[in-house]
Amino acid sequence: MAGAIGKVLYVFGRSLRETGLALDRLGCTLQGSYAFREELSRHRRVMPLYHQRPRIGQEVFIAPNASVIGSVKIGSNSSIWYGATLRGDVNDITVGNNCSIGDNAVVHVSGDNQRTGPSPTIIGDFVTVGNGAIIHGCKLESNSSVEMGSIVFDRVVVESHSVVGAGSVVTEGTRVPSGELWAGAPAKFVRQLTEEEKSSIAESAKRFQELGQKHLHEHMKTSHERYLEQLDEEFGAPPAPIDPHAPGPNDPPGRVVRTNE
Repeated sequence: MAGAIGKVLYVFGRSLRETGLALDRLGCTLQGSYAFREELSRHRRVMPLYHQRPRIGQEVFIAPNASVIGSVKIGSNSSIWYGATLRGDVNDITVGNNCSIGDNAVVHVSGDNQRTGPSPTIIGDFVTVGNGAIIHGCKLESNSSVEMGSIVFDRVVVESHSVVGAGSVVTEGTRVPSGELWAGAPAKFVRQLTEEEKSSIAESAKRFQELGQKHLHEHMKTSHERYLEQLDEEFGAPPAPIDPHAPGPNDPPGRVVRTNE
């Protein structure tokens, strides 16, 4: 009973909202040239720009408020988290497989308008870019990590099995050798990574990949599925359907109930 009432209220509420939109359009029509119309640009997670169109691999999670724009290629099983922006407008961005681009991170490129010349951004496989990091016209080789809030400038190369520490600024043209930890502003060599730390880079990328798949599954649910989940949370799961052929509580064991067909 509660589920039926909830469904009626849901349908009635949707009708009211659609009626409000219809009345707004009617009012603007009656006002003619005096009407104030607010132009809204609906957010698009994946947006072509000019002739450039993003290419997205299999099982990629792109958060609802993330932006993937222009010439961007993203490999399979990667995650673009909430508020992240990948803007391939004046050059190309390539993101490999099983990568994680953290919340509010920015990945951009350099074009002919830069004093250093054009520079694409190339990110290998199993790379983790932390929350709020800025990756600009550089190369992050496979199995590397740039931690939260770091800035990596043009023509930087972060080699495999290396880490850029949180809040670091890697200046233009720097090469971070394999197996090293760099940190600071400007970033400098700190120490060699242990073998355990090197292996943890790929393990961290895999954990983000698994988490991204959970978010992807959640965001792929239809409005009807979410509505049923909400009813389940508010009123509990509906009782299981009754089997008409099942024996009653007073029937002897082994009795089969037959019905006329």
